Amino acid sequence: MKDENDAECPSPDDDDLIREAGLQKTHSGYVEWQKDHSEYPRNWRLSRKIYDTTIIVFLEFYTTVISTTGPSAAKNTMNEHQISRTLSLVAFTFMYQLGQALGGLLMPPMSESFGRRKAYIYSSAVFSIASLITGVVPHVAGVYVGRVIAGFASAIPSVVLAGSIEDMYRPRVRVWLILLWNSFTTLGLCMGPIYGSYISHAIGWRWIYYTSAILTASLCIPLSFIRESRSSKLLSQKHESLKGKTNQDDLRIHETPDNVSSRHDFIHVVLFRPLRLATTEPIVIMVSVLNATAWGIIYLFTECLTIVYAQRGWTDQTSSLSFLAIGTGIVISLLPRFRDLKLMKQGRSEPEDKLTGFAIGAPSLAIGLWLFAWTIPPRVRTHWLPSMLGLLLVGFATNEFAYTLNGYLADSYSIYAASSLAALALTRALVSGVMPLFAHQMFTGLDTNLAASVLAAVATLYCVAPVVFLKYGKQMREASEFARHSAEVNKRHGEE
Repeated sequence: MKDENDAECPSPDDDDLIREAGLQKTHSGYVEWQKDHSEYPRNWRLSRKIYDTTIIVFLEFYTTVISTTGPSAAKNTMNEHQISRTLSLVAFTFMYQLGQALGGLLMPPMSESFGRRKAYIYSSAVFSIASLITGVVPHVAGVYVGRVIAGFASAIPSVVLAGSIEDMYRPRVRVWLILLWNSFTTLGLCMGPIYGSYISHAIGWRWIYYTSAILTASLCIPLSFIRESRSSKLLSQKHESLKGKTNQDDLRIHETPDNVSSRHDFIHVVLFRPLRLATTEPIVIMVSVLNATAWGIIYLFTECLTIVYAQRGWTDQTSSLSFLAIGTGIVISLLPRFRDLKLMKQGRSEPEDKLTGFAIGAPSLAIGLWLFAWTIPPRVRTHWLPSMLGLLLVGFATNEFAYTLNGYLADSYSIYAASSLAALALTRALVSGVMPLFAHQMFTGLDTNLAASVLAAVATLYCVAPVVFLKYGKQMREASEFARHSAEVNKRHGEE
């Protein structure tokens, strides 16, 4: 007959089973990872990490490319579907972003609870089917349905990938990996208009989505070979396995704040918490507005740069190449990262310490837009190169906004990072979907110089934001229930 203290004093055999599983039991009775065990995702072989990271970053890059092909396709389908320019843009651009907004709410907490590997595979498969629907169905309804589903599927790599990088890499390496991911995403935004313009001109707009369907379907094969990296998911699987092998009935694991084990938890985590953060947390509100505006400007440019450069006699295809200047600006983002690493070595780990890139990026966005606004026709007749320099600064600033502000949210609301980033993703997607809808009217109703000056004036106002974060960010975090609790939990558990 078992002694009543047996559960509290495990046998050596049980201890061995726990250790062999790569786990350890704490004094409070919970099991957790041995952080030096080979199965812990941060200790995987480098070749394994490189393979997984390469595949999922490419998935994110390519789906982002397809996201900005909308205006190119919309322009070529107006007559075919007998609809206005605005309705065509709603179908190809707004519906995609609406789907991404919904996916941005649902997918982060879902991946935290159910893992990442299957999410990537399903995302690629669903994106392929949605692209096929967009291209094959002869009615505009097919575009509406296909694009909203594609947008939803694209939200998985968009909002889950940062979690995968955090799963597999330690802080100093993450600096470069997160930069790589953000840079490829920004580059994807820039390549989409070129991809869409040249394909639709050469072989028809439907082939934008036929090629998308073929490539993302093919990606399912290499994606099937990646491993699940969510450590809490792996821990849960090991925990369930151990319960059947040991004599202990009290083995427990810590539940994450994003656990959705019931319908009530699902509604709270997926809907109420992100919406609460998006409407009551000053940091989340400010970061979401800033990030969404910078991101939205790129989507606005997908519709208006052809108007700007048509005044120079450029074709749509040639005008689309101006996005290469925006993409080139991404390279400058390497420079602020060296300062980030220096501060990390000095032990400065406050979230505000990592905002150097944003402090440079905010004025760069304003300067870039002012330079662009007053080096283009009709009021100014200069060489095309100065306007490209302005776009280069816009590309750098957009990448810095995404990199630093996403990281700032994740650091400030660490254990609630999924919910805070879901709030950001929702805002960014909706703003990006709306911006192209009024771009044509804005840049033709006003002349292009004045229209671009409006954007530059808004960006100039945003230059006060880095000062606010650097001076008052810590106070805002300490006043926040969510950020304060996150800091307490991290301190208690000694999180990196």
